[in-house]
Amino acid sequence: MEPSAGHSAGSPFADGGPADPGRPIPCRVLLLEDSGMDADLVCEHLKMIDDHAFDIHRVETRQAFIDAIADGGPYDLILSDFDLPDFDGMSALAIARDRLPRVPFIFVSGMLGEENAIEALKKGATDYVVKLRMERLQVVVRRALVEARDRNELADKRAALAESEARLRFALEAGRLGSWELTLATNRLRVSSICAANLGIADPADIATYDRLLERVHPDDRETQQAMVRQAVTSGLPLDMEYRTIWPDGSVHWVQVRGRAVYDKDGTPTGLAGVSLNITDRKRAEERQLLLLEELNHRVKNTLAMVQSIAKQTLRAAPSVEAFPDAFQSRLRALAQAHDLLTRRHWQGASLSEIAALTLEPHVDAGRVRVGGPPVNLTTGVAVSLHLAFHELATNAAKYGALSAESGRIDLDWEITPPAGSPARDGVASHAGSGHSSRTAAGALVLRWRESGGPPVVPPTRRGFGSRLIERGLAHELEGDVALAFDPAGVRCRLVIPLSSRVNPQ
Repeated sequence: MEPSAGHSAGSPFADGGPADPGRPIPCRVLLLEDSGMDADLVCEHLKMIDDHAFDIHRVETRQAFIDAIADGGPYDLILSDFDLPDFDGMSALAIARDRLPRVPFIFVSGMLGEENAIEALKKGATDYVVKLRMERLQVVVRRALVEARDRNELADKRAALAESEARLRFALEAGRLGSWELTLATNRLRVSSICAANLGIADPADIATYDRLLERVHPDDRETQQAMVRQAVTSGLPLDMEYRTIWPDGSVHWVQVRGRAVYDKDGTPTGLAGVSLNITDRKRAEERQLLLLEELNHRVKNTLAMVQSIAKQTLRAAPSVEAFPDAFQSRLRALAQAHDLLTRRHWQGASLSEIAALTLEPHVDAGRVRVGGPPVNLTTGVAVSLHLAFHELATNAAKYGALSAESGRIDLDWEITPPAGSPARDGVASHAGSGHSSRTAAGALVLRWRESGGPPVVPPTRRGFGSRLIERGLAHELEGDVALAFDPAGVRCRLVIPLSSRVNPQ
């Protein structure tokens, strides 16, 4: 069976020459010869090649030859007679070329006609020697072994190069890297299919020159790109740059290019070579991250401002300094609950049902509160404001209103209405923002909070934090109308919020 190099591990041709120049080079020979006398003659002439030590394995029949190739190899040389009793040299040559294509095959024949010799050479024989001129065998064998060594070395190097190129292609494809080469003298540009795809181009031939590449570079980045290429050529420093490209469909993408200048033996720059990578997704992610950081900064500032306002208003409305901590902490917990909900929703807003359930769930489970209405989506700011308003109403109901008595209950419902009629009903005084009719041109969300079954309600002598938050804060934040009434039968609150991108039905 033939090894990759076409010879044994101990062969001198494994590394291109003998390890010790003073020792004979081992060489294993397969000799196909039915005549014992002729076989001895061949062996004697091989011994005259003093820088080689030949290990000769002789076979006489077709089957022995096949078995030797299959089991007795590897061989460095095959010598064969042309005419055999049950076999012929051309068949042996065909078998050898099929099984051991890199092993030299030399005919040693008593009479080999010119036509047969030419045909044998055409089919892959290395050479032939007529037995009447056996002295040629030494020259032919030595030349065949040297040529085989050079040929095998070249084949091994080509195989190693092909394997290395295959690994490089795999690495480039796995990393989505495109390769490119620029020849400075001709301005020619050779790019891989991935490199062309990084520019939105299907055929690499469409960007065969540097000028064609520049046409794809964003006008605002073109001058910088050219300057960095010139710097890489003149300074010898690595090329590393990012720039925008315009694809044939007009879309803008980002590409990262790395490379290095190539120089001749005199140190003159002849070209540039490197790789390219489409980094559009990374750039968009960076933009999203920057946007998120800006949004986070905005939200933190808003939250701190809200906490400051809650603290100031709670302190102003607290009957005593001792009552301040509980009231303040309760409102901070409500704010934290809203933030937790929005965080779970990735700050993409929340539904009105979720906000109502977040505040009133304990009372709903006890059968004290009834909540209902069509699906409505709220943005983050609206969701936080409504949650704080519901929290103030629920806290007041638990302390003084319907939830403070076993028979008390609360009804919270909402509906989507067209822009018509007055926002004030049921004897509830209205606190409306300016321009209400124009803001509700697209319809409105109407919420109603109604308490019943609790102790008689006594209107407060002054407005506390909760009342101010609902009447003024909501009217300003939601750009709608807020009506709050302390009816003896129970507190009522009605909110009319214009439909918009901040408040919209599902």
